Amino acid sequence: MQHSFLGGWSRRLGNAALGLGMALANVDGAERTHGLSIFGPETLKYAPGEPFAYLNPEAPIGGRLRASGATFTKLTPFGLTGSPPPMIYTVWDTLGIKSWDDDEPFSVYGLLAESFALADDKLSLTVYLRPEARFADGHPVTAEDVIFSYNLIYDPDMNPAGRLAWQNVRGAEKIDDHTVRFTYKEVRRDSPIWTTYLTVYPKHVYGEPGKRLGTDFSEMPPIGSGPYEVESYTLGERIVYRRRDDYWGRDLCYCKGMRNWKHIEYQVYYDQFSSMEALKSGYLDFLAAWNPATFRKLKGEYFDKGYIAKERLPLTRPSAMKGLAFNLRREKFQDRRVRKIIASLYDFAFINRNYYFGSQDRLTSYFLRQDRLRARPGPAEGRVRHILEDLARRHNRPAEGRIYVPDEAIEIGPYDPGKWPDGTPIPIEARIQAANEELDRLGWRWDPERQTRCRNGVALAFEINDRVDDGLFHFTQILAMAGIKASAATLSPLEQQGRYKNFRFDMAHVWYDGRYAPGRELARNFLSEEADIRGSANLMGLKNPAVDEVLHILMGLHDYDETGIYGRVFDRIMMANWYVVPKLWPRHDFGAYWNTMSRPEKYCSGLWFPYNVMWFWWHDEQKAARLEQAMEASAPLTPDP
Repeated sequence: MQHSFLGGWSRRLGNAALGLGMALANVDGAERTHGLSIFGPETLKYAPGEPFAYLNPEAPIGGRLRASGATFTKLTPFGLTGSPPPMIYTVWDTLGIKSWDDDEPFSVYGLLAESFALADDKLSLTVYLRPEARFADGHPVTAEDVIFSYNLIYDPDMNPAGRLAWQNVRGAEKIDDHTVRFTYKEVRRDSPIWTTYLTVYPKHVYGEPGKRLGTDFSEMPPIGSGPYEVESYTLGERIVYRRRDDYWGRDLCYCKGMRNWKHIEYQVYYDQFSSMEALKSGYLDFLAAWNPATFRKLKGEYFDKGYIAKERLPLTRPSAMKGLAFNLRREKFQDRRVRKIIASLYDFAFINRNYYFGSQDRLTSYFLRQDRLRARPGPAEGRVRHILEDLARRHNRPAEGRIYVPDEAIEIGPYDPGKWPDGTPIPIEARIQAANEELDRLGWRWDPERQTRCRNGVALAFEINDRVDDGLFHFTQILAMAGIKASAATLSPLEQQGRYKNFRFDMAHVWYDGRYAPGRELARNFLSEEADIRGSANLMGLKNPAVDEVLHILMGLHDYDETGIYGRVFDRIMMANWYVVPKLWPRHDFGAYWNTMSRPEKYCSGLWFPYNVMWFWWHDEQKAARLEQAMEASAPLTPDP
């Protein structure tokens, strides 16, 4: 695909360092800043040169971290088939780096970029590259590499779903060797943020004439500007990364204390039991216990003596919507009433008590722990009600059976389907009885031959693809009591990937993360225009014009309060349509690790335990020596002095 660029000229400003807290003017008169925030640069938490609070800039680089990883069939993310190895993107750097602070809005700071200048009309972003940035082979990172990487998004060997985030970008223009300007079709508050996520590949490697991106690099160790390089690998089994001694960004404030392991080794383990045994045997250095039941099973002499630590870590970040999404392309799931019945049969109280030891909260919102964005039960009020009524009037088509904004969104609001809207619990027996009566009324009759309910030849039978929820079997048993035949799909990671890319599934485990500023991060999962694109993140195939309108408004908003209003509108519409069976959200992060590592004072709750270990923790020589002495003496490990 050919692209037109603005082509033009402009001299680049000098490379003078940014003064603390000061902004410089770019060629257009816009202010240069060291970072970008969804609500404007004044909301950035960190000043230029200030490290993130969850880093320890004094952390040493060393040690070998052994982790459990998924199987892989190639060494790059290029190509439409196969799976890349875990952590491969650490080989390449991006223009910016995201802040994971709980108390900071959606913000990024310059990584390959020294600074940014967002035009006053917000229709262009000028990116100033750090002149010291280098690829692993010594070549400097230049504007040519940035523009090449942008064009690469549209290469036929790249996943087409990756293009969706860039639909608002009109083009990229080289200003000089270290300056690039991106232009936008319309004002969207998160377009500049997403621009900074651009992974920058070396043009002289991946743009070499005659090379085919999807085939010629699949087993070539990748070359990038990131902190790691591939040291060794066995396809499908094991890969080892080595921290580069000559990494250009090692002294950058956002990199000191980040990625502190000299070697990271991923070994493929196919089930939780194997991973647990590998941890106990010393073949793994840490393990994320996603389920507290797994956490409780981690027992034995090494745990008793303190050789392996177990921790329950604080989870203070906002929740995501985690649930089971219906594939709306299936005829059986196109009736909102059927989806609601299925959602009502998820027995949260039993599953939480028996599988999660009461450690979870029921999700009743796409923004459960964000009061500003979360819609509450009860009738909508004020501007939220006015917007919902206007959307219903313009988009609903009752004569055609198309109701995009149900009355429930306006008059009832989000609630736990295991309770009445006033909060009174409904016993599961009563829910099963009500489900049977409602399905009978809707014409779904029991078919003894097919052992499920059917209507017009369509069976209410489906597979659920969810390798995470230990309560899934109980859910399928409850569904069976209502005459619904559901089973858990057992798919390999490669088969699951193929099915998702081609939408060949019934229900799937999903994770929709809106955080503080819902916009593009949610839109890519729900916009109608993305529903039929192979590999799209819109797995469920949602096509709701009211949702489209709200998301496009959210992507353009810069006002904090207005974002809250439209967030509640979105929440009400999505919850009232029951597109997802909401599941549960943990109150803590569970992890176990060998007592040879240390960590920063602040735990980064914005990321799960495995990312904290891999990104921010480090090998502690003194702890390793004490552990070795304790094990040789078969004695308990003494606490840190």
